[in-house]
Amino acid sequence: MLPADDGFRTDIDPQDAFQVFSHELRLETLYALWEASNYALSFSELQSAVEERDSGKFTYHLEQLTGHFVREDDSEYVLQYAGHRVIDAIQSGVFTASPTVEPTAAPGQCPHCDGTPTFEYDSHLATIACPECATKLIEYPFDPGGFQDRSPTEAIRTFDERTKHKWRLASGGTCFVCAGCVEVEYVDSPTEIDKHDRYEEYFAAGQPAILHLDCTHCSFYSFVPVGVRLLDSPAVLGRLASHGLDISTQYLWELPFVTDPATTTVQSRDPWHVEITVPTETGSLTVDLDHEATVESITESL
Repeated sequence: MLPADDGFRTDIDPQDAFQVFSHELRLETLYALWEASNYALSFSELQSAVEERDSGKFTYHLEQLTGHFVREDDSEYVLQYAGHRVIDAIQSGVFTASPTVEPTAAPGQCPHCDGTPTFEYDSHLATIACPECATKLIEYPFDPGGFQDRSPTEAIRTFDERTKHKWRLASGGTCFVCAGCVEVEYVDSPTEIDKHDRYEEYFAAGQPAILHLDCTHCSFYSFVPVGVRLLDSPAVLGRLASHGLDISTQYLWELPFVTDPATTTVQSRDPWHVEITVPTETGSLTVDLDHEATVESITESL
């Protein structure tokens, strides 16, 4: 049964949930289960894994986890979904690491000057910029875990794929953080951004309009170019592919309809109506977006 419209039941108070991990033995217990085969261990195996000799002490702390983060099942303790998510949050590196990557050559080409873009990373923020035309192409948060066991080129590719996925999902109304509902609305640039933005210079500040994405359930919010909505439209992607533009083979920063303000035209603001022009090998594709940022029509020009 779906939750009632006035909210959903919570099995544990959010503040209490964080209090659960106030003792290091409890995190060690989750890690031990995470590293175990099938994410399950018997009581004695689990106690041995965390190297706690005092059975009474271990039992007390295990009981604080059992029922929500850990389930007791057939004489074994099994890591639950909530427990996995705790591990996921830690392994992302956001709480524990903040690496810095000096500007390094990135794959792909700048759509404005065909120059070689660079990638740099600082304070959990990844930036793709073109030093040749001094254009900041893309900038977005990226978890430190994205660098784990990857070469610089692989990490940059991961940043591209992950950012595309996040933008597709969120601009379509689903939060990639908590699965909550994301409100999608047009705002003028850069007036609205000045109230919220954490960037020194927002990469899409020159766009005539942008999309404000705001989750109604968690703290996620973002501002993205309007052209991002085209990435989630099979009709648009199919039409572009028929004209030789395969989005799957290009990096986000190579797409003019994402990075170039000249491709976006605001037709009206009350209600909002925006037009995106995408150059193709044979001409151009004009995509009309309605007041909800949904593809309304596609027109080809040869």
